[in-house]
Amino acid sequence: MVEKYGDDVVFFDGRNQYEAKIGRFKNAVVPDTRTSRDFKRELESGKYDELKDKKVISYCTGGVRCELLSAMMKQRGFKDVYQIDGGIVKYGEAYGDDGLWEGQLYVFDGRMGMNFSDHSKVIGECIHCGGKTSNYENCANPACNDLVLICETCLKDPTKLYHSAKCLKNISEKKYSSDFS
Repeated sequence: MVEKYGDDVVFFDGRNQYEAKIGRFKNAVVPDTRTSRDFKRELESGKYDELKDKKVISYCTGGVRCELLSAMMKQRGFKDVYQIDGGIVKYGEAYGDDGLWEGQLYVFDGRMGMNFSDHSKVIGECIHCGGKTSNYENCANPACNDLVLICETCLKDPTKLYHSAKCLKNISEKKYSSDFS
């Protein structure tokens, strides 16, 4: 489709935003979502109305979430909506990193990411230094626990295990106050 229709084809990510930070189709639209329920709000916001007359390819990891997204898009006036059969996994098996995919595929196991080849591109950025990384860590503040990208260099600095100065400050204040309780 991309070869035939060029810029009239738009990839639309059907995953969570943090998944797209480490891998996505080139020039894909990545909506502001954390859960599948967020797609309704996003699609009804008007942000994507200019895509309603384009050929939209929704995609997700294995093909399940983009089924839901495709149906939601059609119900909201998107005319030509397609999806990748078998999701990114099947696409990666067929084309690896030599197609339109760039980066790692986020996976929901201990690996958190997988490459399709030995020459995959790193597109994620460390929240502290902006360096390229695909390494996800949970913020060390248990009250926060957000999943964030932190490069190997910044991981060596214990203060950077917290994804923000606020999280570090909050944990430091709790530790300080508990020492004198």
